[in-house]
Amino acid sequence: MTSPDPLQPAVQDTAPGSDPASAAAPPNRRSALIRSGLILAVLFVVFVIILPRYINYSDVLVAFQGLSLQQILEITGLGILAWIVSGLVFSALIEGLSIVRGTMSWLILSGIGASVPFGPWNMGVLWVVVRGWGESNTAATSGIALYGVVNELSRLFLPFLGVIVLVLSGDLAGTSNSGAVWAIAVLSSIAFVVVTGLIIGIVRSDRIADGLGHSGQRLAEGILHRLRRTGSPNIDGAIHRFRDQLGVVIQRRGLAALIAAIASQFAWILVLIVAMRMCGITDSELPAAEIFAVYGLVMVITILPLSPGGAGVPELLFISAFAALAGSSNEAAITAGVFLYRLYFWFVPIPLAWILLKVARRGKSTLPTTSELRDYAKGDA
Repeated sequence: MTSPDPLQPAVQDTAPGSDPASAAAPPNRRSALIRSGLILAVLFVVFVIILPRYINYSDVLVAFQGLSLQQILEITGLGILAWIVSGLVFSALIEGLSIVRGTMSWLILSGIGASVPFGPWNMGVLWVVVRGWGESNTAATSGIALYGVVNELSRLFLPFLGVIVLVLSGDLAGTSNSGAVWAIAVLSSIAFVVVTGLIIGIVRSDRIADGLGHSGQRLAEGILHRLRRTGSPNIDGAIHRFRDQLGVVIQRRGLAALIAAIASQFAWILVLIVAMRMCGITDSELPAAEIFAVYGLVMVITILPLSPGGAGVPELLFISAFAALAGSSNEAAITAGVFLYRLYFWFVPIPLAWILLKVARRGKSTLPTTSELRDYAKGDA
C-alpha cells in the first residue's frame, strides 16, 4: 500500500469472473431455504434458549426504558457518524464515490447481508447499485472486492491496539485471562503483518508474485495428490489475476482505505462504550479499555463465518465476556448496552438497506435481474 508504480500494468475494464459481479445472481431456492433456516435457528438458540438462562428480558427492557430522549438522540447521532465513517472505506476504494453514496454502500451491504444471508450475494447487489451510479466495471468490481480484504485487515489490527490500551490503562494486570488476551493479540498481529506483507509483495514484485504462485500451486497439487483427488485449483493464475486486476487500486488507494477501515472500528467502539454507559455500566465496573479489548477480540473471532448474516454470535460473545469482567449482577445492563450497540450496527441497517436500495434503483426492480446483470457486466452502459 505504497505510492503507485508507473510500470504497473493497467487494469482491464471488465468484470472479473470471481468477483462481486458474478455473485449478483440470486441463489437457488434450496440454498436460500437452508441459509434462512440456519439464521433463524441461530437466533432461536441464542435468544430463546441460551440468554434467558442468565438474564431476565424484563430487566433489559427496564434498562431501555430508563434512557432519556437526549440519550437516544446522542446514541443515534453516534450511530449515524459510525455509518458515515464506515462508508468512507468505499469512498476511498472507488474513485469519485461521494461520502453520501459511500454511506449508502455500507448500509446496503450490511443490511442486505444481515437480512438475506446468501453468501456473497449482498456484494453482488451492491455491485449492481454502484454500476447504476455510473461507475465503471473496474472501479465497482475492484472497490467492492477489496472492501472485504481491507475490512478484515482492520479487524486483525484491533487486538494489538486493545492490549496496548489495557497496558497503558493498567487494566491488563487485573485481567484473569491476560495470557489468552496476549496470545490472540500476538497471533492476530502476526496475521495482519503477514497478510499485508504478502499483498504488498504480490503487487510490487513480479518475483514475489511468481514465487508465491508457483509455491502455492505445488502445495495445492501435493495436498490433492495425497488425498487422491484429480485436478487442482489454479493458484498461480489466481495470484496473478489478483495482481493485474486489483494491484493499481491497492497501490493508489489501499493505505487510505485501511486507515478509513480502522477509523470505522474506532467509531463503533465509541458507540459500544457510550451504549454501555447509558445502560448503567460505569467505568469502575467495566473500564473503556476493557470494552476496547473485548471488541477487538470479538471482531477477530467473528472473522470466521460463525453464523449466516452474523446474527446472534457477536451478541453472545460480547455479553459473556463483559459479564465475566463486570460480574453477573450486571448482566441485564450489559445485555441492554450490547443490544443498543447492535441496534445501530446490525438491526437498523436492515430496513434502511431496503429503503436505500429502492431509492437507488428508482424505476427498476428492487433486486437486480439476470438480464440487467449481464448488461452491466458487458461494459460501462
